Amino acid sequence: MAMELGDLRVFVAAASAGSLSAAARELRLAQPSVSERLRRLERLVGRPLLDRSNRGVSLTPAGERLLPHAQRCLDMAARALDIAREDDTQGTLHLTTHATYAPLAVPFVIGALQPLRYAVVVDDRHSPSALRRVAAGTTDIAVTLPAPHAPEVLLREFRSEQVVAVCHPRHPLAERPCDILRLSSHPLAVNLWGSGADLFHEQLLDAPSRAHQLYRISSAETAADLARSGQAVAVLTRATVDRDLADRSLVELDVIDMPEWHVDLMVAHHRERADEPAIAAVINALDHLQP
Repeated sequence: MAMELGDLRVFVAAASAGSLSAAARELRLAQPSVSERLRRLERLVGRPLLDRSNRGVSLTPAGERLLPHAQRCLDMAARALDIAREDDTQGTLHLTTHATYAPLAVPFVIGALQPLRYAVVVDDRHSPSALRRVAAGTTDIAVTLPAPHAPEVLLREFRSEQVVAVCHPRHPLAERPCDILRLSSHPLAVNLWGSGADLFHEQLLDAPSRAHQLYRISSAETAADLARSGQAVAVLTRATVDRDLADRSLVELDVIDMPEWHVDLMVAHHRERADEPAIAAVINALDHLQP
């Protein structure tokens, strides 16, 4: 005799409600049907699962052992039905990007996937590692800086972010033009990525009065936090601090000899997977971005 989920459901309901009549009402079954299902389950187990009395029912030792497993079986069956009923196009997309670019990349990808109801899993990697993961098929989409990559990886333009210098409103450099020479005499928290990064770094190193407080920080948000606290001037992408600039919790410095400096972000995917629904949706969203 095979165990039936309906019999387990009756057993769990009776154990929870404390009586067969209450279980019958909960399950909308006739009480004789509830009693028969319980007897059938007990015959399969080979011993009583419930002690019956005028006051209701209580679990026997065998019933106590069975109850948690019966509940798990019912939960797993319900989960299996939910998964089977999901749309065929629903799935999970793996996105790899650096934490600095996640505030730009994650909302864009989630927005592109909304019609497909995809889940998104995000992991944090520098660009070379992210591109290797795309080539190996261990991530679906990556948002990265331009970097050497395998021929099977395609890079598409996403957006270009201007790099700016910002500081606390009460910082000595706030609200007045300065040059890199003056900038270099103060602690700096810098993201040295993108076009212009190397030239800026060279200018800092050539400044004769430079303070030996150059913090090369991978996370732009950490650099921004140092500026918010007044501990440093931050040099980072404007998108990282747009809200701070709008509410004047940070101010942008006018650095008169700042090199032209942008961080160009790319979306990477495997050449042979461009027609997959989730990746195609991201590519389509890229094609419709405003220039």
